[in-house]
Amino acid sequence: MHNVVPKKIHFFQQLMLEKSFKPLKILLLLAATLSVFTLSGCKKKPEKRLVIWTDNSEFAPFIEIYNKNHRQKAILVYKENIADNLPPEPGELPPDIIVGALLKNSRIKKNFVALDFLFNRKYLSSNDFYKTLLKYGTFGQHQYLLPVNFNIPAMIFSTENENLIKDNYTISLEELRESGAAFNKKNKKDNYTAIGFAPQSNTNFLYTTAQLLGANFREDKNNSFTWNKDSVDETVRYLKEWISTENTSPQVESDFVYKYLSETPDKQVTSGRTLFSFVTSDKLFSMSAAQLAKLDFRWLNHNGLIPIEDSMISMGIAKHTKKALLASEFISWFFTTETQHIFIERKIKTNLDTTQFGIAGGFSSLKDVNEHILPVYYPAMLTNIPQAGTFTVSDKKPTTWNKIKYRIIIPYLSEAVQAEDGKTVASMEERYSDLKKLGL
Repeated sequence: MHNVVPKKIHFFQQLMLEKSFKPLKILLLLAATLSVFTLSGCKKKPEKRLVIWTDNSEFAPFIEIYNKNHRQKAILVYKENIADNLPPEPGELPPDIIVGALLKNSRIKKNFVALDFLFNRKYLSSNDFYKTLLKYGTFGQHQYLLPVNFNIPAMIFSTENENLIKDNYTISLEELRESGAAFNKKNKKDNYTAIGFAPQSNTNFLYTTAQLLGANFREDKNNSFTWNKDSVDETVRYLKEWISTENTSPQVESDFVYKYLSETPDKQVTSGRTLFSFVTSDKLFSMSAAQLAKLDFRWLNHNGLIPIEDSMISMGIAKHTKKALLASEFISWFFTTETQHIFIERKIKTNLDTTQFGIAGGFSSLKDVNEHILPVYYPAMLTNIPQAGTFTVSDKKPTTWNKIKYRIIIPYLSEAVQAEDGKTVASMEERYSDLKKLGL
């Protein structure tokens, strides 16, 4: 500091020669300048840390990589069911960035900053993302959320039965039904020894079918939810007719599932007891190389569209953050092929939780990562990379969505499909009312 001040004093001595500077003004300016030098030269400014809230534990390694390569650091705060924890409670460490599932709801404008500036200022390019996923993060005409990852439904089958599958990339509900029925076998006692596909073998398949047929489960007023009742009724009718026609009856199929299909999806299809098993992409690519070597798969679609799973993760900048610039820099770093490549490579080489697939447990929202990076580390993808333009994303969901989905919708569909003709089960309206009484 002793080497700096005299130079500044000399500078002000020169100013004294200028008529426009009065002595008092010069003294005030000199005092202010010396004050700045004292603060900047003798005291270190407190380090600003970027606070990231997330409900995805695999985001921690991303932050670790970021911190190793950046002067200003980020810290992670884990929040279970993050959508239901917004806005922050008084006294909590408030987030600057929020990363999680089910972030899109009617309160999005209260919790997030519009992100249009990220594209306008060239932090990001919209061309790098899948358009359908990017559109999901909009509210009105503005971008509030950025897609991080996604998963899609698939039907797996044994490589020994490849000749029974027509299309090389996708399979529709009707093709699934037809191919499954052709695989059915019975013994001399008229009991099934094989059922090509049993819709009741996976309750998530029932839910996905409802999505494909237009159920449109979504948020309604006051963080409630609604749906297309006619489509849900049609889903139940369609599944009951499928099961009764191809697999004798819901009860016969259910008994077969209980007896033969209690194993993992890969063992179900390699056992010869069934042709197809339903999985999602994260479960599929989390299987071992030995398991995948015996399997092939097709993406499940309807009318050419593949539904994105509700677990899709998004990222946004928190409302009222004072670190918008730092948050923008983190986002621009995260959404690059290079960053995600580094993460995937490090994860595979160090066996850093190999049970989690891809980017935070799913396909990347960046097309280039899925088309050129992930297949290198997940060779099973090489034959069937998801194609842009084939996805459909459901509407916004209430913050209590997981409770609604697993305690109302899926139990209703399962019971309604299983019910004998003429018998009724508790409606979704009744179930929802009961759940609200319990403090949903």
